Amino acid sequence: MDKQKKNSPFRIFLRKFLKQKLAVFAFGLVIAIVLVGIFGPLFSPYDPHRPVTAQYPDMGIDLEQLTSLTLEIEGLLSNGETIEQQELTQIQTETDDRRIAAVRRSQSGIRVSANSSGYTDAIVESGDVSAVSKVLVRGEIPLDDAEPTISQIRINQPDASFSEGDSYQIEVSALLTDGTEITSLDNLKELAEELYGEEEEEDTSGFQSSTTNDDDAASFQINSLTEDTVSVDEDGVVSFESDGEGLVQIQAGEAKSLVQFQVGPDSIEPVLTSLVLQSTTIELNDAYKHQSPSSLHLFGTDHQNRDILSRVIHGTKETLLIGFVSVAIGTVIGTVLGLLAGYYGGWLDSLVTRMTDVLLAFPGILLAIAVIAFLGAGITNIIFAVAVFTIPVFIRIVRASTLSLKEMTYVEAAKSIGVPNTVIIFRHIFPGTLSVVMVYLTMRIGVAILIGAALSFLGLGGDITAPEWGSMLSAAKDNSGTIFHATFFPGLAIVITVLSFNIFGDGLRDALDPKLKE
Repeated sequence: MDKQKKNSPFRIFLRKFLKQKLAVFAFGLVIAIVLVGIFGPLFSPYDPHRPVTAQYPDMGIDLEQLTSLTLEIEGLLSNGETIEQQELTQIQTETDDRRIAAVRRSQSGIRVSANSSGYTDAIVESGDVSAVSKVLVRGEIPLDDAEPTISQIRINQPDASFSEGDSYQIEVSALLTDGTEITSLDNLKELAEELYGEEEEEDTSGFQSSTTNDDDAASFQINSLTEDTVSVDEDGVVSFESDGEGLVQIQAGEAKSLVQFQVGPDSIEPVLTSLVLQSTTIELNDAYKHQSPSSLHLFGTDHQNRDILSRVIHGTKETLLIGFVSVAIGTVIGTVLGLLAGYYGGWLDSLVTRMTDVLLAFPGILLAIAVIAFLGAGITNIIFAVAVFTIPVFIRIVRASTLSLKEMTYVEAAKSIGVPNTVIIFRHIFPGTLSVVMVYLTMRIGVAILIGAALSFLGLGGDITAPEWGSMLSAAKDNSGTIFHATFFPGLAIVITVLSFNIFGDGLRDALDPKLKE
């Protein structure tokens, strides 16, 4: 008895299936995907139909904390001492593009707030000195082409006094927003001309123009703020004209710094010579659309700022509904027609076979599109279209199996004692086709999901705002441009689901094949 139980068909099948590790893993994924489709919406972190910014207050999330950052600054005096931001006077802030980010002074520092994706320069100025920080707001606009900017100019302050008629060579270095350092005045001048000096555009209108480019003149400047005391040439050589305090300013782009000189015996008060920024680059997220994947949104957000993870979870139910229902319909109809055609033969077999040949003559996606074009868009019509595409496959495999089974001895014996044909078909022949039907049913679910997603991607799924994977890909294609995560995660969900069903189907086929030994 134990031996018979050990060698039962189910136990043999189970042993053969469990030996296929990849198929077992795929089966686990299938179960997990089905569970997500059933229970996932109950645990979805966000409403998939609403922008996440509208849901933040209910979740206790401060939107300003996500889109803003405080930039701390210090002032450097000519005697080497530093002063805190609260002690700095006449601080002014601005950005090159306020549509990207806004900058304002606060008690704790300089507050930088993102407005939309892109990049710009945040400029902090106090009197005659200023510093620049690059603001990168991640979103739909690529940031790879953001050129570095000169952030701070560092000038070595002399530690001795000078007399009238002396000269001094200024030593300069600079820090770029990408962390690169410039170590000489000539290199700084060359870089400033490259970054900020624009060539005059060629005039093709046929009229002469005498306009000049102001930005080119402001790309690099070195001048004396106390011309009665000191003078300076373009190479940074300072000449001392009379006793007193001398100030020379160097400007490259928007960054400005001072160097102070004591000429004569009289002592002078130290002055603010440069600003030191805590960070030369500020990275923020555009919280209003296309947020990048983060701990707050694991899959990021889409063009309407809806959480992609929540939409993928909710879309699992609709995607599986298309796959399971359409294949179930196609399996039932195809199996019944295949059984009847294979058992009765004659004109019925010819009619069903010719109909099957006609349907199989069309590629699956074109046949589904033709059905949708006739019935109209909508989830119900997608299910019907995929079912029509599935029917001929099951007719073929069930008919072929029925033709061989009806010649078996037990079927002939049932006929000889007068068993009704319907009983023979569904009690004696159908169980023999069940293993083949189960294998192809499992594998066709993946194909049905793929076809359904393709139809939704083409805009034939009805509601384009619905959280269905194909519709999400279509919306990302039209509205998200080069945003990686908007298309990657819905596409990954389709690939994993289809691959899991296909591998699971292959494992079932191998386990149910009697020709394969354990």
